[in-house]
Amino acid sequence: MKVTPKKRLGQHFLKDEDIALKTVNALAAGNKNVLEIGAGMGVLTKYLLENEDINLKVVEIDEESVEYLTAHYPQLGANLLPADFLTLDLDRIFQGKMSIIGNFPYN
Repeated sequence: MKVTPKKRLGQHFLKDEDIALKTVNALAAGNKNVLEIGAGMGVLTKYLLENEDINLKVVEIDEESVEYLTAHYPQLGANLLPADFLTLDLDRIFQGKMSIIGNFPYN
């Protein structure tokens, strides 16, 4: 299964594994509560999941991406939140500080 980027969501998918790894490594020194926004096909997610010190939650609005992430990263389980980030109550996701990461939409 492949996820098709949706213009209405401003999606563009990060494909460069080196950039993904460098992004996650730069974050690793920060807070251990991490919220990934718009995981798409999980190019950042897979590196975040490799770090056992990270308490990861993933929010994804695109149903196709949620299906993909569920199939390819079943270890996310209830930590995969099928929702619009803009409508979330962040205090209900993490108590206290968190870091936010993502390949953010362009619109």
